[in-house]
Amino acid sequence: MKTTNATRIRIGTAFVTTSLVAAGLVTAAAPSSHASAEHSRVLRFGVQFSPFTVIDVPPLQTTPGDYKPGDYTVFGDVLTDKAGSHVGTEAGTGTITRVDKSGVQIFYTMAIKLRGGQITASGIGSPAPRKRLAVTGGTGSFTGASGSIRLVENGDAANTGSLKITLR
Repeated sequence: MKTTNATRIRIGTAFVTTSLVAAGLVTAAAPSSHASAEHSRVLRFGVQFSPFTVIDVPPLQTTPGDYKPGDYTVFGDVLTDKAGSHVGTEAGTGTITRVDKSGVQIFYTMAIKLRGGQITASGIGSPAPRKRLAVTGGTGSFTGASGSIRLVENGDAANTGSLKITLR
């Protein structure tokens, strides 16, 4: 499947992905009256995505952007607070698992390093600018973490986005 430059950029930033939270670094959203929300903590970050890096595994591409299952990307992104200060990093991989007429399927796995510990996440996504992943665990103050992540790519020239982590 031949991909356009815009799709290539979305695939690259999609690998980011997808990533997460530090205690006290971001203001948590006020809990709602819903029982599960009472035990949730929401963390929000700005994301400065790393440059697009794809590893093309054999057989190699015949044309640029001709991705196939097994190709993958690696990333190391910067997480910022509302003031734009560096508060953490996210790193991981996105492996292309399917390419067909319906689109590209990517399996993401990542870790987010913050003051106080790390959070891990994974899930199935696509090159779309909005992605959702599951929080799979953590270390330090995030030991036993669970919840979800929503990553949004702004599609701007500065290669920025936002990350919302809901911990339960």
